[in-house]
Amino acid sequence: MPRKTGKLKGNKTFLLVVEGPTEKIYFSDVKANAHIPGVTVTPKIAKHSDLNTILKTSITEFETGAYDSVWCVFDRDTIIEKGMSGEVKNQYEKALSLGIHFADSMPAFEVWFLLHFAMPAQFYSSQDGVIKELRKHIPNYEKDQKWLSSASLYTTLKPHFDNAMKKATELDKKKEKSGNDNATISHVYKLFEELLAES
Repeated sequence: MPRKTGKLKGNKTFLLVVEGPTEKIYFSDVKANAHIPGVTVTPKIAKHSDLNTILKTSITEFETGAYDSVWCVFDRDTIIEKGMSGEVKNQYEKALSLGIHFADSMPAFEVWFLLHFAMPAQFYSSQDGVIKELRKHIPNYEKDQKWLSSASLYTTLKPHFDNAMKKATELDKKKEKSGNDNATISHVYKLFEELLAES
């Protein structure tokens, strides 16, 4: 539900608290080139890439009332590997109760890119496995900031966007059916659903 922030009616502001440069660069390309009417997207890298910092940042920003919608964009692989501490669980529950949204991916954000081309495997042991699969479609893909900045991935992948949205939904259903927290997913599609619903 939109918050009353005194901004002009019809303009909805989205803050995306992201884990690292890959997400920031991608969503900066979205901001510059998606041209979604009535929507302002602001990607922001959390000071540290751990989930606790991402959650705390999102809660602090939400409580300022400056944004209509706040999203956390993060990889689930470290949660599965290390589990959630009591503090992180508390922050997670608080964020949920406030209405902060999650555009999480398992094991990594690159699942979202891969979905533009193919249905990912049901399980990956690491981010490297996803990237190896992604390179079948983007042979020169690199995590390097310079490469990511020059690749304009949102713009490059846009012709396959509808495919990614459809496959991401299917992948989510497969995961729910399996009941396995290690199953591959990317909830980035949920963020785009809300962005596009405002246009």
